[in-house]
Order: sequence, then C-alpha cells, then structure tokens
Amino acid sequence: MALGQVRELLSGSKYDAYARRTDGILLALGFVFLVVWTLGTVAVDLPRPVPVLIGTLNVLIWIAFVVDIVIRITLAHSSWRFVLAHPLDILAVLYPPLRPLKILAVFTNGSSLLKGRGAVNATRAVVLSATLLIWIAAVAILGAERGVPGANIASFGDAVWWAIVTTTTVGYGDFYPVTVTGRIVSGALMVLGISLIGVVTATVAAWFVRLTTAESEEREEASIAKNEQEIGRLHDKIDVLEAKIDRLLAPHESKENP
Repeated sequence: MALGQVRELLSGSKYDAYARRTDGILLALGFVFLVVWTLGTVAVDLPRPVPVLIGTLNVLIWIAFVVDIVIRITLAHSSWRFVLAHPLDILAVLYPPLRPLKILAVFTNGSSLLKGRGAVNATRAVVLSATLLIWIAAVAILGAERGVPGANIASFGDAVWWAIVTTTTVGYGDFYPVTVTGRIVSGALMVLGISLIGVVTATVAAWFVRLTTAESEEREEASIAKNEQEIGRLHDKIDVLEAKIDRLLAPHESKENP
C-alpha cells in the first residue's frame, strides 16, 4: 500500500473518531443557539443583562462552530471535497448572519432521530425536519421584517403562520416579506418546502407500494401453501390407491409364483 493511501486511511479514521465525539456536543450547541437566537429575536423587551448574555452566547457558539469546521477540514480525506460537500457549514461560519443554516447541518449530522430506515423513521424524520425548518424560517423572517416600514409580519405568530403557508407552497398572500433579507429567506424556504413535500410524497408512495407488495406476497404465499396442501392430499390418495392395488394383486402373484 502506498504511503499516500496509508495517510488517507489514517486521516479518515481520525475524522470519523472526531465526528463521533463531537456530533452530540454540536447538536447540543445548535439547540442552545436556536433557543437563544429565538429568544433574542422574539422577546424585544428583555431586561438589560439578558441581551448582553444572548450576544455573548451567540459569539461563543459561533467560535465553537468555526473551530469545529477548521478541524473537520484538516482531518478530512480531501479538504476541497469537504468544502464542496458541506456548503451550509462553510457559509454559516464565514458569514455570521447565515448561522441559522448551521443549525440545519448540525441537526442533520448529529441527530439519530433524523436517521434510520422504515416508514416510522422516515415519518419521524420528515416531521422533525419540517418543524425545524418552520421554526428557523419564522425566527429569521421576524428578525428581518419587524419594525420595517410597510412590513406586515410583526409578531412570532404571524411569522409561524407565514412559514407554514410558505413551506406547504399554499401562499395565501396575507403575510409576505418586503425586505431583501426577508425575500431571500422566503425563496430559500420555498425551495426547501418543495423538496420536503417531494420527500413526503415519495415516502407515502413507497409506503403504499410496500403495503400493496406485502398483500400480494401474502396472497401468493397463501395460494402456494394451499396448492402444496392439495398436492399432499393427492399424494396421500395415490399412496392409498397403490396400497389397495398391491393388496388386490397379491393373491394373483402368489398363484402365478407357487
């Protein structure tokens, strides 16, 4: 084995070991950041020390994210491949206003609730992903729109309703963004909403296919079992008939062979 391949294997094992040790920590930091970010955006009349504490926590968590991404790039097989494969992580640490995108990446990489196979796991992953997406979008749009002249999204309830309507691509038009940042958030949510609906549709379709296939297999297995039983009964009848024929032929064979 070449020296380069050995180094690549060693770096890969180090990266995997680091990811196993830190994914849970990053997941906890992502949840703390989500709560703190929501509190700082939604609650505007907080006591004096609280906004300072929120700002400090945001900076510390962002520094932790920066350190983590630098370590992962260093330990990855190929740094450029890692950068190209994790655009959300890179954008979130390079441009702090995009830190909410880091939450999506952290929850996707570190949460076992979003992983696994089967209809139950897929449904759970879709529900958690949709909830997280709506939560992040609602906080982001409220932070961009509230207090802006002509804006109609002024409360967290309005923002959540807007996020639900936009995610499901219904688009009632009762709430809509007027700022550039708000429209960027809206466009991203539309794209992700369509993708999420596609996942839901595919999951439901796959469930119906599995259900139909299972029923067909059960009917086929029942039919095969029934046929095997009938064949077994025929074999028993044939054995009985052969025994009777042997008994009938036995006296004649004894006479012919004294």
